[in-house]
Amino acid sequence: MTNTNDQYIAWLLEHSMLEQARPIAARYSGHGVQWQHPYAEAQPRAASAAASVWFTAYPGAIITRDGKSVLATLGDETLWRTFADIGIQAIHTGPTKQAGGLTGRDFTPTIDGHFDRIGMAIDPQFGTVEEFQSMCRIAGSAGALVIDDIIPAHLGKGPDFRLAERGYADYPGLFHMVEIAAEDWPLLPAVSEDADSANLSPAAVDALEAKGYIVGELSRVIFYEPGVKETNWSATAMVRGVDGVERRWVYLHYFKEGQPSLNWLDPSFAAQRLVVGDALHSLGVLGARTLRLDANGFLGVERRPGSPAWSEGHPLSVTANQLIAGMVRKLGGFTFQELNLTVDDIAAMSHGGADMSYDFITRPACQHALVTGDTEYLRLMLRTVHDYGIDPASLIHALQNHDE
Repeated sequence: MTNTNDQYIAWLLEHSMLEQARPIAARYSGHGVQWQHPYAEAQPRAASAAASVWFTAYPGAIITRDGKSVLATLGDETLWRTFADIGIQAIHTGPTKQAGGLTGRDFTPTIDGHFDRIGMAIDPQFGTVEEFQSMCRIAGSAGALVIDDIIPAHLGKGPDFRLAERGYADYPGLFHMVEIAAEDWPLLPAVSEDADSANLSPAAVDALEAKGYIVGELSRVIFYEPGVKETNWSATAMVRGVDGVERRWVYLHYFKEGQPSLNWLDPSFAAQRLVVGDALHSLGVLGARTLRLDANGFLGVERRPGSPAWSEGHPLSVTANQLIAGMVRKLGGFTFQELNLTVDDIAAMSHGGADMSYDFITRPACQHALVTGDTEYLRLMLRTVHDYGIDPASLIHALQNHDE
């Protein structure tokens, strides 16, 4: 039995990211503030000129001052004077907004380092909205800026997902989720009492594809683990909707089971509204100047008969990133992406998309040259950058987590 009473639905809406995006967007609609900056083309050189040297650390890894929060520590005036002295012009905080899941009215911990977002509020373990705003002001007084994160690919199982499960309004259109007819429930796995979903077997995925429910297997299964995640699809337990109908859903998750994928081409355009609203919140409420787009290469998926679904390098990812990055530039900000895909994907995304990208192109080649003393591989990659028309100023050299 699931909670569908009016008070609970109202509580979910109060905490919903999609609902919170509405008044944020209204602050900009019909106002001249959105017509002050060029936005159609990526601006890597303007972005790097604004801040070319950054300090980056995941918030959970920050050792704070005694009695101080992570954000209060990062907003310390002495710290920013030191940063200015050594030439650091920006701080990338990593994800600090609320993440994890929701069971009833109980919020559950993050399962992926706060990359399973469920709210726009700052997670209390890192500090407060006021501390984030203060950090941005102090950074600005030191001639620097703050970089925040948004995740266009997925959310956690928070209030928005719980509303979608209950078939509330257009919330099902927010996610890549499909209602399965009751007569086909035998194709779905049982869900244990201590869980709210179960991963589908490859055979179940094939059966649901054959019945026209889903696009089928993808080209790879990230975080593959036998008996835990064998496919990118999971089925919910039975959920009673706001209309009293009991439903089971199958949903896509490129990453972990608790990270349902957003649907970037649904008639509701709910994903666009939520993600852009989140970006506007980071820029206009918190005071960030640049945003990282995480997992932004997985925004389009399409059926391909006789082969795995087209899920990487999809044109919809390019279009969606142009929309997000264009909106951020329209309001005077910049974006960068963590896109660990092919060189041609990075090149495609650079046309009207994110202003900068982590350097997955020359960094391994530089390491190879340092270790071997042979620069042939590095020269090859530098020529490749030139051949694909990638502006070298757009490439960020960092100790990104893909080095592990």
